[in-house]
Amino acid sequence: MYGDNGVLVDFEEMRKVIASSDVFVLGFAHFPERVLVDARCDQKEAPLVQVVEPAGSAPERLIWLHRRRPSLGRPQSFSFLGWPHSPDFLVESGVWGRICDRVDADTQDDVRAQCDLALRQIQNLQISAARALLKGDDCGTLWPRPEVPEARA
Repeated sequence: MYGDNGVLVDFEEMRKVIASSDVFVLGFAHFPERVLVDARCDQKEAPLVQVVEPAGSAPERLIWLHRRRPSLGRPQSFSFLGWPHSPDFLVESGVWGRICDRVDADTQDDVRAQCDLALRQIQNLQISAARALLKGDDCGTLWPRPEVPEARA
């Protein structure tokens, strides 16, 4: 199956990772931030869905996670999923729904709020990345920009 930009996604493999990983990180093509999903919970901690800055490595992310959620210990499984499409296609394809189901968002209002906030944040990040690209921000050019004299009032 092709998505909104033509890249093939193995939805079955993605479903398996979402269903089986204690912790997984979802990375996007057009902005550096990630969605971290920690499906583990105990008496102190509910499942976590949060937009986070990228970590330098998997061990660095695990240290961050242990500091943030010390009562849960080390996760049994940790995965990274690359999402080459837009956040809207994440919803349209049903992948976001699977993520919300994995953390029981329908039964826990605070987790539902985390999911809703994370989705809004990645949608806004996508819009900001598209605007920056259209304006030419952070884009290299082969030719220098010509000097444009300022208009006189």
